[in-house]
Amino acid sequence: MRILILNRRDIANPSGGGAEIYTHEISRGLVNNYKCEVVVFASSFPGCLPEEITDGVRYIRKGNEVTAHLWGFLYAFKNRRRFARIIDEFNGIGFFTFMLSNSMILIHQLYKEFWLRELGFIGVIPYIIEPMLLRFYRKKATITVSNSTKKDLEYIGFKNVDVVMNGIKRVPADVSLKKEDNPTLVFLGRLKITKGPGDAIEIFKKVKKDAPNIRLWMIGRGPDEETLKRAAEGLEGIKFWGWDSDDEKYSLLGRSHILLVPSVREGFGINVIEAASVGVPAIGYDVPGLRDSIRHGETGFLVGSPSEAAQMVVELLEDQKRYNEMSGRCLHYAKNFNWEERVDEFWTAIKESFHLDNNA
Repeated sequence: MRILILNRRDIANPSGGGAEIYTHEISRGLVNNYKCEVVVFASSFPGCLPEEITDGVRYIRKGNEVTAHLWGFLYAFKNRRRFARIIDEFNGIGFFTFMLSNSMILIHQLYKEFWLRELGFIGVIPYIIEPMLLRFYRKKATITVSNSTKKDLEYIGFKNVDVVMNGIKRVPADVSLKKEDNPTLVFLGRLKITKGPGDAIEIFKKVKKDAPNIRLWMIGRGPDEETLKRAAEGLEGIKFWGWDSDDEKYSLLGRSHILLVPSVREGFGINVIEAASVGVPAIGYDVPGLRDSIRHGETGFLVGSPSEAAQMVVELLEDQKRYNEMSGRCLHYAKNFNWEERVDEFWTAIKESFHLDNNA
């Protein structure tokens, strides 16, 4: 089967994140396990090749992150008979393939609060437009990554939504790694306002009042990196690690004690599962996506503010027995997130989408 996936970014894009990892892992799984021919059309970026093949997946790049939606639609329209399935990956805005009979939609999350947090008052415009655009896709077969997003979609009229969650590349360890001597919090993600890195620093400052030897590791890069470094000046115990490799990421996660996830919202929160795979509980905001990835009271806690997050950090670190039990549950929980299983589920959703076409 020939499959075309239209996405704003791809796995090689320096600004890529969880959505791009998901797209690549699913794509290469479809190539390897089901002998599909998968083409991913995405925006270009400095230093990229216009075309290349990675893990059997063909990547085509054209335009920037705005114009790629036009170029992607034109490519899909021109080649619509060549592909059995065209998957429109909707990230705040889609590729307008709702008019093509063989298209379906993949959406990780609605942006909603993202627009307002990133753009301020002007964000009201895309905040209103996003659900209006999505309504054009309501009759399409749809794949999303969490029940939170499924509920958001059903609220605006979607009827045929399959949930295919994320996976992780590493098999979870049987035991957690040796921890740092000092209690260590970790933030893992893009350093941008919607991920809440500033809130992570605020939580750290509040915890420090009760635990002066606490540490905070910031793992990731992003547009707010320099601003955050200036905000952290004079605070003992914060270290910015940037982004190097998966090996370093998992090593740092395993040596830390608690993951902080103060995001505005998430599609799912794959960093939560990555931390769980090395026995690290997560404390995150009670928002869509994190409600799906964090099992409250079992693998972490959902909270409503920096103050509440700081309180839970202190309570968990002071109760070693409770922490050890939660760490063990994290290891067991993470074993449910296997990319091979996710690929099988995604393939099933694609096949079932043909029945929807026939009954349309």
